[in-house]
Amino acid sequence: MKDDANPHGNLSVIKWLTFLMFMMFAMTTDSVGVIIPEIIKEFHLSMTVGGAFHYASMSGIAFAGFSLGYLADKLGRKRTIILGLVLFALNSYLFAVGRSFEFFLALLLISGAAIGIFKTGALGLIGDMSKSTIEHTATMNTVEGFFAVGAIIGPAIVARLLAVGISWKWLYVIGRSQAHRSHDEKSLCSRIFRRDISLCCR
Repeated sequence: MKDDANPHGNLSVIKWLTFLMFMMFAMTTDSVGVIIPEIIKEFHLSMTVGGAFHYASMSGIAFAGFSLGYLADKLGRKRTIILGLVLFALNSYLFAVGRSFEFFLALLLISGAAIGIFKTGALGLIGDMSKSTIEHTATMNTVEGFFAVGAIIGPAIVARLLAVGISWKWLYVIGRSQAHRSHDEKSLCSRIFRRDISLCCR
């Protein structure tokens, strides 16, 4: 198969997909600071209550990191990544139909958990693909760079949406479409590691 004949190229594709997903997650989580003032106005909340919008997603990420990290080993890297992506995509779609503060808060909590699940699988996969500590360090630095770019782009997108009269909720719908496209990572992973399933396709 052509994909099996060029494993290095395919590994590069998987790395780029991982980088882009980290950027997309940062776009949603780091846009909350711009969204909170809108939430406060929309639902007539105090700053303290509105701040829960930030705590919810971070709590979900923390929960997944502390309690669900074992999934990367139990389910395998690929299944864990796909689980996080599917959960995030479905959850993001619900933002378009939400009408209450409590509903959005619950969605952010689930979104954070989905991001945490994805990260446990993706970080494990990065470790599996790295041939040396130098390569692993370089890859992780690139991940952080993409995360930072997402943290810049996300608030800018929300600000633009609000400026033209479009709801902030569409940021999450955009995130959903990006997560949906990244399902290609599943097929790529299956092809690349078909001959060595110990890496990520357990």
